[in-house]
Amino acid sequence: MGIIRITVRTFQNEEHAAMFLQIGKTVPDMLKAAGHKCRCKMALSQRNKTEVLSIWEYDDEVHMKAVRKTLSELSKLPNSLMPKEIAYQADIVHEISIDP
Repeated sequence: MGIIRITVRTFQNEEHAAMFLQIGKTVPDMLKAAGHKCRCKMALSQRNKTEVLSIWEYDDEVHMKAVRKTLSELSKLPNSLMPKEIAYQADIVHEISIDP
């Protein structure tokens, strides 16, 4: 059914988190240009404005590796922004999608 990967990044300050979110807006164009499809949501924590969550959905292991490789090669993230990062990865076993 797919793989989901949730990454929580904690930056040094709110400005670094905001810069990361701004850079994140270029991801769809980069992946599209590389021929990838993607599903990703990025969110700013309501409690801690230095914490950014990203939720990626992949078709399978091959798709995940290809997308992550492309992002790594095209990353515009300056080394000075390197956040503390925690990642969770799981197989999707059930999905609920209700459209009115």
